[in-house]
Amino acid sequence: MTSVALNNLWNYIQGLSLSARNEAWLAQRLQESSLAKKARKKDDACMTREEFFKMLDESEQQIERGEGATMLPNEDLTTFLKRQGYDI
Repeated sequence: MTSVALNNLWNYIQGLSLSARNEAWLAQRLQESSLAKKARKKDDACMTREEFFKMLDESEQQIERGEGATMLPNEDLTTFLKRQGYDI
């Protein structure tokens, strides 16, 4: 948001003649929204739909190049990971 738009918003809010209680409520909601946005940005697992499908495409290309690993029939995850060299 531009400085001009923020100033216009501020002037609009000031023109509402909010009570102290309403101002406190609004301030709390703005702060909660800001904190929620920060929390979402820190989550590395969050991705857009486009990022997700790009990751899938890249994974399929790795498999085509022989860079993937496949579990054997009836193999459990622990055995698979040990076979891949992970110390479990």
